[in-house]
Amino acid sequence: MDLLKAIRMQINSEWIKNKVTQNILKIFEGADHNAYLVGGCIRNSILNIPVTDIDISTDATPQQTVDLFNRENFKVATTGFSHGTVTVISEGIPYQITTMRSDKNTDGRHADVVFSNDIKKDAERRDFTINALYADSTGKIINPIGGLEDFNPLAIKFIGDPNNRIQEDYLRILRFFRFHAQFSELVTQFDKVSLDAIKKNQDGLKKLSKERIWSELKKILSTSNPARSLYKMSQLGILEIILENKNVHNIKKFNLIEKKMGLEPEPVRRLVAITESTKDTFLNLSRKEAKKFSLLKRLLKKKHDPAELVYQFNKEIAQSVLAIYTFYEGEKLKLSDIKKIEKACLFPCPITGAQISKYMDGAAVGIKIKEAQRAWIESNFKSDEAKILSAIGIKTSTHS
Repeated sequence: MDLLKAIRMQINSEWIKNKVTQNILKIFEGADHNAYLVGGCIRNSILNIPVTDIDISTDATPQQTVDLFNRENFKVATTGFSHGTVTVISEGIPYQITTMRSDKNTDGRHADVVFSNDIKKDAERRDFTINALYADSTGKIINPIGGLEDFNPLAIKFIGDPNNRIQEDYLRILRFFRFHAQFSELVTQFDKVSLDAIKKNQDGLKKLSKERIWSELKKILSTSNPARSLYKMSQLGILEIILENKNVHNIKKFNLIEKKMGLEPEPVRRLVAITESTKDTFLNLSRKEAKKFSLLKRLLKKKHDPAELVYQFNKEIAQSVLAIYTFYEGEKLKLSDIKKIEKACLFPCPITGAQISKYMDGAAVGIKIKEAQRAWIESNFKSDEAKILSAIGIKTSTHS
């Protein structure tokens, strides 16, 4: 059966049949409110991709939703209450429940909304056509603005006028490329109308906070294959705007190195790989992310033995430095370097700082530890304590 025929049928995924999901929808129905599953959960079900978040759209106001589920003794979180969203938690599953709405005023960062009971108006304020699909409690898909047609083949398109959608929230530019990266194996090409609108409005990205930009860019860098999206973003000048960096490396080659090394996507590693700047000030990284960014940039100033980096830092740092350095220098990835990292993890250096401290103190201890690690690695992880100490100039003989 072709995709279009398949998606006109009901969704029969287990998550929609789940008794908790069904119970929440029935509570709304019992109170004479309409409630529909919406957005990513419907999109992913159509694409046969695991559903991780369940969103519900309803004509009940946020206060009505809170009152309704408090009466039923559900755990209710009101974090997004002012924006029309309430989170109901049942059996550990969070359901984000948002009142149907339409935008009243927008400034490219935030929107003032008015509540509605019109599913079409609610759909029209969303970002992309593939995210504007709803389903009732039986799994029957509701397609208020024709988004189903953009699944065959899969296309990422803004709803209505792309210029208007972007100007409502400029972060949608990055979300456009994030979905392209997320579904890179399914999306065959970029929508030209969308790209034209992005090019016209991309300076609006300068209005966004660094936190919001990094939050979205991190999601792009966390996908399995972000190369095509990043390349297009570079072509359009978007990366130059958000990274303050003209020289963005071709991450496609870096992806290949990661795959050869069996590395999972890691956003800070990839951020270091694609940027030439040695500072992280262009984005508001967390303290932990900024520390890692600075460390990797510092270590990349010269070539390191990957096994030594395992001992000095950890396996993940050693792998990241090897991958990025190989990428920067255009070198061929050596299997021997990959094996060195594995061996260093399996066979720790037998010489410790406590042992060295018996013979010297101060900064000399750290220097000798590194020499000991190097001697241990050069012995192919087979030497013994006495030989290593001798190799680094420490005499262990005692006199009676």
